[in-house]
Amino acid sequence: MNSLRTLQVSGLCALTSGVVVSFFTQRAPRRGWVGVLLLLIASVALMLVDPKEDWRPSRLSMFLTFLFVAPVAGVYSFRARRLAPDRVIALAAFAGSFIVAAFWLLMVVGIIGSFFVS
Repeated sequence: MNSLRTLQVSGLCALTSGVVVSFFTQRAPRRGWVGVLLLLIASVALMLVDPKEDWRPSRLSMFLTFLFVAPVAGVYSFRARRLAPDRVIALAAFAGSFIVAAFWLLMVVGIIGSFFVS
């Protein structure tokens, strides 16, 4: 398996794992600061992906971390915005989750599109 297929398969596995884990965030206690922390982890991972000359990221671990944490952060922030005791921070996390979700969707479309191009 070449590096492109490894990137695609591992990206889809991280993506699927993140979506599955996000369904279990319903049981987690709702806190606004946890939503902000998850968004910060996803944002730092996205900043460290660093595509060099082509679209392939140089740091596979950061790429997989972003694909895993971004859906968890988005769903957690969405669910915490009403029930968190620190509602202002939870609302800020909810607003920030839209930015992270946009980058996550672009990356997902890129992964799925790369299956058809290669």
